[in-house]
Amino acid sequence: MKENRITIDKQLDYVIPNIEDWPIYRLYQDKERFIQEIIDLTLENSAWLTKDAKTLRKELKNILYQEKIRLTQTPWKSDDPKEKEFWRDVKKKIIATSTLEYQNDTSDVDKQILRDILEYYGHEMVANFRIKTYNKVQKVLPFVYARLMSSAKQFFFKFFSSKMTIYNKMKITGDIDLIRDLSKKGTVVVVPTHFSNLDSPTIGLSLSSIGLSAFTYGAGVNLFTLNALSKLMNNLGAYKVDRRRKHRLYTEFLKNYSTAAITNGANSLFFPGGTRSRSGAIENRLKLGLLGTTIEAQRINLEKNGDDAKKIFIVPATLNYHYVFEAYSLIDQHLKQEGKEEFLMDEDHSSFGALKRAYKVITANAGMHISFGPPMDVLGNEVDQNGDSYNKIGHKVDIVDYFTLNRQLTQDKQRDQQYTQLLGDAIVEKFKSHCVVLSSHLVAFVGFQILRKRFSHFSIYEVLRLPPDETTIPKVEFEIIFERVRDALFKMRDEGKILLSKDIDLPKDELIKQGIKFVGNYHNKKVLRMNRHGMIFTESMKLLYFYHNRLSGYGLENRI
Repeated sequence: MKENRITIDKQLDYVIPNIEDWPIYRLYQDKERFIQEIIDLTLENSAWLTKDAKTLRKELKNILYQEKIRLTQTPWKSDDPKEKEFWRDVKKKIIATSTLEYQNDTSDVDKQILRDILEYYGHEMVANFRIKTYNKVQKVLPFVYARLMSSAKQFFFKFFSSKMTIYNKMKITGDIDLIRDLSKKGTVVVVPTHFSNLDSPTIGLSLSSIGLSAFTYGAGVNLFTLNALSKLMNNLGAYKVDRRRKHRLYTEFLKNYSTAAITNGANSLFFPGGTRSRSGAIENRLKLGLLGTTIEAQRINLEKNGDDAKKIFIVPATLNYHYVFEAYSLIDQHLKQEGKEEFLMDEDHSSFGALKRAYKVITANAGMHISFGPPMDVLGNEVDQNGDSYNKIGHKVDIVDYFTLNRQLTQDKQRDQQYTQLLGDAIVEKFKSHCVVLSSHLVAFVGFQILRKRFSHFSIYEVLRLPPDETTIPKVEFEIIFERVRDALFKMRDEGKILLSKDIDLPKDELIKQGIKFVGNYHNKKVLRMNRHGMIFTESMKLLYFYHNRLSGYGLENRI
C-alpha cells in the first residue's frame, strides 16, 4: 500500500477541536466507574486465581509477602505513606480468619480482600486529565524544544524570538493525513522505539503537533518522586506503573487498565520494547504484555458493538536522535549484562564533565526525526483511509473473521497470543523500514566497523578497550568505506527497507564533517574526532559502539 509521507512544518488543527470531547477527558471525568470496570475485567479474567478457596488464600499470602519485601527492601520516595497501613490491615484480616483456613471456609472473606487490593491498585494507578495543565504544556514545551535544539548563537541572541520554530529542527514525517483520518474512525495506539528519557515528551509533542487528541500512557512510579513533576504527569494522563511488583495479579490489573482505556476510546501510547534500548540498536524483540491488550480490546469492541465496533489502529513510530543523554550508562548496562566477567568499567564522569555536557545541550544545534510508520490493524494488516484492512498480498480482509469460530465471536487466549506475536513482528519490521538514518548514525557505523574488522582477532570487549591512539583511521580509508555503506543505504531506501534524512545526500566531505560534529555531541568525550592531519579517531569506543548499533541488523557489515 503506497504511503503518502509528508513532513509537517506547523502545528496542525486538532482533529477533535473541543478538548472536552476528547475520549481521554471523558474517561477520567468518571474515574470511579473506570476503576470498577478494570476491577470487573480483572476478576472476569482471573479464573486461575479464584478457582478454589485454597488457591485464592495462597495467592493472597504470596501478594502480601511480595508487597512487604518491596516496601522494606526497595522503598522509593514516591511510595504512598499510607500503603504500609493498608497492607497491615490486609495481614490482620488474613490472620483473623486463619482458623477458618483449614475448614476451607475463607472464600467470602478472601474475595473481599482481593477486591480491596484491586481497589487500592486502581486508585493508586489511575490518571487525571486537566485541560488547563495540558494547554500550558502545549505552550511551553515547543518553546523549550526549539531553544534546546538551536545553535549557540540562536540560543543566546534569539531566545525570545517568535521566528524560532521547533519544526526547523524537529522533523515529523509520515502519512499524517491517513493517521488523522483513522483517528476519527477508531482508537489510535502509538508504539514508538525507546532510546531515551526524552522519548515521552518528544512523542507526546509530535502527536499533539499532528493534531491528535491526548494519549494515556504508563509511567514508572519512580518518576513521581518530585511533587510538581508528579502532578504534571498525572494531570496529562499518565497512569502509575510500579515495576517492582512482579506478581501476576498486578500485571493482570495493569494489562486490564490498558484494555479498558482502549475500549473506552482513549488513544494510548506505550513503548513495546518495555524499556530503553541499552545497546542503542532498534528493538528486535518486544514485550508482548501490553501489546496483547490491543487484541483483547478489539475483541471486546466487536462483542459489544458488532458491526458498529470501533477499530483499533496501531501506529509504529521511530525516534531518531544524533545523541542520547544516557548513552554511556545504557551501553554500560548492556555490556555488563551481556559480557558479565569480560566487561570492565573503565570510564567515569566528573562534575566538570556534567557542566560541560549541560552547556553542549544548549549549543549542539542538532535536530531529531520522528518517523510515523503506516497504520495497521491489531493483526498487523495495513489499512486504508476508510479503515479497511489488507493482508500482505493486498487482499481486503474483515477483522471480525480473525475472532470468529463457527460464525461465533470467541475468546481464545492461545489464539490471541499468536495474534500478538504477529503484531509484534509487524511492528519490528516497520521499526526497521521506517528508521531515519542520520549523518551521525552513518559515521559511527563506518568508524566502528573499520576498527572491528581491523581487530577481528579480538573479542568485542577487547575492541571496546582500545586506547585512542589505536583507533586512528586515515581519512582516505574512512571515505572509501563511507561511500560503500552510503551506496548500500541508497539502494535500501529505493527498496523501501529504510529511510534516509535529507542530509545523507550532501557532498561526501560535508556529510562526514557534519556526522562527526553531531554524533554524541552532548558527551564529555568525543565519539569521533578528526585531527589536523586528517586522521579520524574516537575518545570512547563504548560510545562509538552505542551509536554504531543504530544501523546493526541491516547487513551493512558486509560492505566493510
